[in-house]
Amino acid sequence: MDDQRRAKKFLLGGAIVGGIMSLSISLMMDMVFADSLQGTWRDAIAKDLNTMFALGVSSGSIVVSLVFIVILAILAAFGAFMGSIFSFFLYKFFGLLGRQ
Repeated sequence: MDDQRRAKKFLLGGAIVGGIMSLSISLMMDMVFADSLQGTWRDAIAKDLNTMFALGVSSGSIVVSLVFIVILAILAAFGAFMGSIFSFFLYKFFGLLGRQ
């Protein structure tokens, strides 16, 4: 039973660290490359919404913020998934080292 709890802690910790790293890296890239790419994600989302749906929204509107939050949630979920897979491999590797 203790081994299952330890494995769950590893997976949960990996998911949390992966999600946080995914969010922080994507937001830092948005800030660092905003000048060279002529805008941020919010500007790109506003332009896409105006092009596809002819909404006439600006980059500071609530619709753009909601879409931005959905995109960040998808990125965080993918990062959490990848972090849990990585922590599972680490758990199995150190488990094999501990047996010998």
